Amino acid sequence: MVSGLAYSSRAREAFDDKTLLELSNFAAAKNQSLGITGYLYYRNEFFMQYLEGPQKTVENLMAKITTDPRHQILSTISLPSYSERIFPHWYMRFLAEIPPTIQLPTLEDELRFIIDTTSQEQYERDEVADAILHVTQRIATLDW
Repeated sequence: MVSGLAYSSRAREAFDDKTLLELSNFAAAKNQSLGITGYLYYRNEFFMQYLEGPQKTVENLMAKITTDPRHQILSTISLPSYSERIFPHWYMRFLAEIPPTIQLPTLEDELRFIIDTTSQEQYERDEVADAILHVTQRIATLDW
């Protein structure tokens, strides 16, 4: 079984394109060694990251991510376990530019909804978990 987990966070320092690419490359190498896959999204000082892999490994990595002083975790959402990975080949894909889509809402809209919602003190966790799973499945179907 594969466990999924997503979190949103607010940057405590500025992240330019070069820094984000370096962060993504470091995370990809680390995740490959751990057997974790997923993606990283960043806009306007907010991060959203999706991780999938063995439950204990994902939980241990999340514990380390939580201590990173470059950002403040706003929320962590555990998703239901499933039989196959959504991103079997993405050790850490940085979503620098989301391909345009004619479907509404756009992926950008959905990712912003998740960040905006989880930035609030109270929110419906099941609604956010459903939104994360939905946008994650949409991302997986795109031709990157």
